[in-house]
Amino acid sequence: MDFKTYEHPLEEKIRVYLRIEALLLQIHQAAASVSAVNYPLFFGGLFNLLDLLDRTDTRADLIKDLERREGRLLAYFNHPAVNQHRLQEVHQELRQILQALCEGHKFGYVLRENRLLANVRQRMGLMGGQCHHELPDLQFWLQQSDEQRALETGKWLEQLTVLQSALSMELNMLREQGEFEQLVAENGSWQANSEKLALLRLRVPNEFNVYPLISGHRQRYSIRFMQADSAERTPYQDAVTFALARCSS
Repeated sequence: MDFKTYEHPLEEKIRVYLRIEALLLQIHQAAASVSAVNYPLFFGGLFNLLDLLDRTDTRADLIKDLERREGRLLAYFNHPAVNQHRLQEVHQELRQILQALCEGHKFGYVLRENRLLANVRQRMGLMGGQCHHELPDLQFWLQQSDEQRALETGKWLEQLTVLQSALSMELNMLREQGEFEQLVAENGSWQANSEKLALLRLRVPNEFNVYPLISGHRQRYSIRFMQADSAERTPYQDAVTFALARCSS
């Protein structure tokens, strides 16, 4: 069955993690073809990410979360029902990421010191602020060969490798905490109380021309399906079959 997938954070830290994940995806995809036309997609995503990292202590949060994950992994060593070889592989990868996090600097600190990036970042919020008479160094960079631009963007992205690895491991483990359960939203609405959760994941079959509006907090949440073909947010009044995974930290 074909379906659309939605995720909704139930705590602020997870909301930040998902924003960082989306920005990293944008940056990496845009970096594959930075040109004189689409460069704002790359630089805009990069500067949004740096702004977000400046306002949060993501490095400390990831260290704390991954140390907690490690403690849970250790409890499964020598457990007869667990693939010990795979468990050791995951634990070794986790230890390497934690070591890199603890030994590293603030995420993106080298990028903040780059003169070209600093100049572009300063002008990025102005309408037409990247014109050639405003930023001749950017125009020079954009007119280099594709290979040269790719080499430099690759070096910039290397500064985010530890962040990406740590975030990917934490979010993968978080998502694996919840198994999908088939549910029915009568009259297009569903709500529940639960133990403390961090993330909701929904799968909605394509046969339903709807999208979910989700609200709530870690112990109580509601889902209201809306008509996707409406110019305004119009509640869907019929039953919707969907799958829900409830993920705890």
